[in-house]
Amino acid sequence: NYNVGLLAYSPLAGGTLTGKYIQEGGPPEGSRFVQFPTYMERFQTSRMLGAVKGYCEIACKHKLTPAQLALAFVKSRWFVASTIIGATTMEQLKENIDAFNIELSDEILAEIDEVYKLFRDPAAYF
Repeated sequence: NYNVGLLAYSPLAGGTLTGKYIQEGGPPEGSRFVQFPTYMERFQTSRMLGAVKGYCEIACKHKLTPAQLALAFVKSRWFVASTIIGATTMEQLKENIDAFNIELSDEILAEIDEVYKLFRDPAAYF
């Protein structure tokens, strides 16, 4: 143990973990993946979007936004020293900041783990 913390870069996977790329009707106009179709392609695979769907269902069940769930999860990891967030709007910034006041229950963490078991490393290239 060298007592070195992890700095979580892109904890929302380029916006994918907000759930906006799995909405009916496709991704929102003006979003990164619309403007730059090859940007972070690893987060646009069907496997990744399947995992996101599972995480979004957990968030909805527990009255959280998908972004809040993702950021609260990152915060809950003992080895994460800090998290880089990014927001395009003030609403997104507030949502991101509010996530750091959320403590995930053991039940939520267990549900996250079940989705993870189904989609281990969903952004890996195969």
